[in-house]
Amino acid sequence: MVVTTPYATRANPNRQTLRFKGVKESLKKILKELSQAGIESNQYLAIPEKIESTAPHLALEPQLKMLYKNGLLIHEIDGCNGIAMRLLPIHPGLDQHPYPETEKEFKLSKFISIQPCIEGLDITTPLSPTTLRLQDHRLYPLIQKLVSPCTTEDIRTFLPEELRIQHRDVIAFLLSSGVVGICNTSNNVEIDQEAITAGWSRQDLSFHTHTRGHFIDRCKEELLPKTIDKKTPPAKHQRIILSKVSLPKPSINNQISNFYQIIQARQTIRAYSSMPITAKALGSLLWYSMHTREEITCDPGLPRSYEGLLRPTASAGGLHSIELYLCIKQCIGISPGFYHYDSFDHTLGKMSDLNKPCQSMLEMAVNTTCRAPQAASVSPSQGQQPDVLIVMATRYARNASLHSETGLAYALILKDAGSIYQQLYLVATALGLAPCGLSFGSSELFEQVSGISGKSECSVGEFMIGNPK
Repeated sequence: MVVTTPYATRANPNRQTLRFKGVKESLKKILKELSQAGIESNQYLAIPEKIESTAPHLALEPQLKMLYKNGLLIHEIDGCNGIAMRLLPIHPGLDQHPYPETEKEFKLSKFISIQPCIEGLDITTPLSPTTLRLQDHRLYPLIQKLVSPCTTEDIRTFLPEELRIQHRDVIAFLLSSGVVGICNTSNNVEIDQEAITAGWSRQDLSFHTHTRGHFIDRCKEELLPKTIDKKTPPAKHQRIILSKVSLPKPSINNQISNFYQIIQARQTIRAYSSMPITAKALGSLLWYSMHTREEITCDPGLPRSYEGLLRPTASAGGLHSIELYLCIKQCIGISPGFYHYDSFDHTLGKMSDLNKPCQSMLEMAVNTTCRAPQAASVSPSQGQQPDVLIVMATRYARNASLHSETGLAYALILKDAGSIYQQLYLVATALGLAPCGLSFGSSELFEQVSGISGKSECSVGEFMIGNPK
């Protein structure tokens, strides 16, 4: 007998299967019952009085536990209004936690997320491979109560009257979900402690688990409403440009040209010369970092065929959804203002003068880098604004059109941004410029300066450039 699971892996999009050999009628019977009305949790775990041989019956208990461990069983607790709560596996690996025999205090995990659904509330945590679904609205106050440590009696009191007799099962259910845990001496939930010690935030751990998880729930994806099938947005996007500045042809004459020397010399430089960067140097930096070498067709002949690009930097699938915008404070040959770099024509398109939001972006850049720790290989910061602040902004729809199902769109964008950071560092080093990547920037300020909606194009990185002191 072959049982097809709901799960696939990122490496293999086909659903995984479980194979049973020498299947007996008793197992066929229990699988049939599980696929239809379901069974009571203790129906096959206790030995009926009227049974000639207990051996076949006892053999089904490990089979049930195996199905549970492989994430193939949905657990439910019923109340007078029908199903009160459900445990829905997301992927294999779910552990069963019994009700603790000694008195304990219970509390919500700090890493949970709550999402409303048609049936009620779905509660998940990246630390557990399951979803706890509360389908009886009378249970909602219990979640609020569990923000603080609760005793068994506290939980029993907050349950609907007909469920109080099942309070031990409910607590075991909550513990198995990973949404609720037992408090330790530090007043943290025991299941959270390792992640707390490592310093994880809820947002970071959730993002990491979502984008790096090995398993994918294919059944869940099939139940989700399908998005309208549309083509990937074109590689080239039109913007409102006031004027254009043609950049000089790139040159690296009289610069360090040995690749390994450049790697060895690469460093962050935050102190700038009074002599501004030149248009020639800026043009060379942009050319060797981000100019479009070639427009290509990716996955030709397939329904998902889309426009791709070849640039000096790497990009997942050749999408290159990240564009460069420049907040130019001073540059010999280019007037101050806010510009977009056209990687196709190697030109700068002016979008605005150096207005107040631009000044705020430059000030934020200085404040961000001044707080950075100093090292022997890093020049000390003197609170100087850079000649040019480069802002990386992504057209999210480019990635989402291909990765809406995998959930990897934003993770891949951040990987692309990292590739651009390093490219800018290496090219700036070869050109003898002062490069400094920033760890923080403001999407709101970028939206104000560019006039572009942050939902269609949002900033994901910043980089300072000037002449070294």
